[in-house]
Parts: sequence; C-alpha cells; structure tokens
Amino acid sequence: MRKRTWEKTEAAIAALASAENEEPPTSRGRSGIVRYMFDLPEQARQERDALVAAANRLNGALPVRTLDASCVHASSWANRHSSAFLSQEYVALKEEIRSSGGNVQPIKVRPIPVGSPRAVLPGATEAAAPAQQYEIVYGHRRHRACLELGLPVLTLIEDLSDAQLFAQMDRENRQREDLSPWEQGVMYDRALQEGLFPSMRQLAETLGCNTATVSRAVALARLPDEIVVLFASPMDLQTRWAAPLTKLASEGLQVGLEQARTRLKGNPRMTPSEIFAALTATDSAAGNRRFNANPETSTLCLGGRRIGEVLQDAKSGTTVRFYEKLPLPMFSAVAQGIQRALDKF
Repeated sequence: MRKRTWEKTEAAIAALASAENEEPPTSRGRSGIVRYMFDLPEQARQERDALVAAANRLNGALPVRTLDASCVHASSWANRHSSAFLSQEYVALKEEIRSSGGNVQPIKVRPIPVGSPRAVLPGATEAAAPAQQYEIVYGHRRHRACLELGLPVLTLIEDLSDAQLFAQMDRENRQREDLSPWEQGVMYDRALQEGLFPSMRQLAETLGCNTATVSRAVALARLPDEIVVLFASPMDLQTRWAAPLTKLASEGLQVGLEQARTRLKGNPRMTPSEIFAALTATDSAAGNRRFNANPETSTLCLGGRRIGEVLQDAKSGTTVRFYEKLPLPMFSAVAQGIQRALDKF
C-alpha cells in the first residue's frame, strides 16, 4: 500500500513538471535557452538605441583626414590675390606650419567626383589625374604653405554644392576679416558673372550681407586695369573709393590717369591715399590742393614694397598705419623702434 502511494506521488510530480515544461514561451516559467532566445530582440533593441544615441552625438561632425597636399587644389571661386602669398603675414604662417610639422587648424575641402573636368589639375591629363582630388572651401593659404613645404594637409571633408561652397568660403573670410575689399569684390563678381546667383540682391541675401557693401566691393573689382595698376597692389583699394573711382572711369578717366601718372613720376612712393587724391582731382589746380592738403606724410617700405605710412594732421594727430597685419615679431620690433626714437628727445 505504502509502495503504491509513493509511485502515485512520483507520477504526480512528474506530471506537474511535464505540464510546466509544456507551458507557452510567454509564461513566467520561461528559463534557460528559451529565456535567452526570447531576450535577444530586447538586447538588439538596446544595442540599436545605443548606436543611434552615438550617431546623434556625432551628428554634424565631419571626417578629418590628412591628405597629400598635391591632391588638393584651389577652388574655382578662389579670391586670394597672388600678392597675399608674398606678405609677411603669409611668411609667418608658413614658418608656424613648418615648425608644427603641418597645419594644426584644418582646412575644409569638398571631394571632386572622379572623371569630372575639375578633377584634372592645370597642365595635367585625365589619365595622370589622381584617383581622388579635393577642392578647397577655405584655407587656401594654409594649403599653399603645406604644399610648398612638402607636408600633408589636415582637412575637414564635406560634400557641398557650388552655392554652399561659395557661402561657406565667404562666411569664413568675413569672420576672419583677412580679405581686402577688392578680393571680396572679385569673388562676388565672379559668382554673378557665372550665374551662381541671379542678382546682387540675391547674393547679398544668401550670404547675409548688406547689398550696398556687396555693390561697392563689386564696383572695385570692375574698375579698369588702368586705374588698378597705379596702386602697388589692388588690395590697397578701399571700399569708400568705389563710387568716386567708378564715376571717374565713366566720365573723366584720361584726365585722372594723366594727373596720377604725373604725380607718380615725381614721387614713385606715393601712398594709396595720395594716388586716389590725384586720380579724383577735378583739375590740375584742384589736384595740387588735394595732394598738398596733408604734406606731412611718410611712406614705409620693405624690400622696395610699400607696406605702410606715417600721417600727421591737426585733426587726427600723428598716425602710423600698416596696410596688412604685422607678424608679432615685426610688430614688437616696430613698437620698440618707435619708443627708442622717442627716447632721443
């Protein structure tokens, strides 16, 4: 009797165990391999969410790569005058890049599709072109320095349309305030001539500029060569001169040119302001009066090139002005030199 009772008890326990094992996977009894298999989707969701969060944190970040400088070339919208690569500021930048072993601040480029006419450098054939080339969005001087030094160039890479490239290049230059009005005007004029923008107003609105500022810059860029070559560099041209020089070009160019050339023969080191005054004088007598209105002017030169001037008048006092920002060592030397001169009195 006792044996039969024990056998029934074992059978009941076995039946309960069997019933538990046969429950659907959704029950609370899920365990072991079954639980692992049903937990996989949840793990995948968690991993996916982590990847999405990481992607969101990196949203907007651009890939940074070191490229062979020979595979990167100037933009078709490049607005640097050749004299910008001869300035003391550029020499100082190049030395800084040399001592650092490369450009610490990346330039920005866009990839040029393989097979595009833009992917062939001037003087090269399509067969000789590298597999991938890049066009500069901004950072032309940093790239030129790396190229001349034989160093790779650190870059940010972004695929941009022509309009996006133009807008980013302009924004970068205006934030850095290192483009002359004439260079800015050349850039704007080229964009208008090539149809990148339908009008000057549309260009200004897209770039967030004042239309009058764009108009004056373009006017400087469109001045006749006969006027521009009178200055040591077109970068000497100032925005406020745009209207009178444009008027001169349309109404009395030959008279103004004759007056300025006569003055330059007598004084080859005339300052940009003096050349402008000679150009815009209405007649020879007026030209004499305007030219001599500020006789206390001395030109500062470096290597035969005008780099600044010392002006003095009753209203403004004495001013030392350089046409470009000086490298820090030169700035310190100039300040010390002025102080030494003052100490003698």
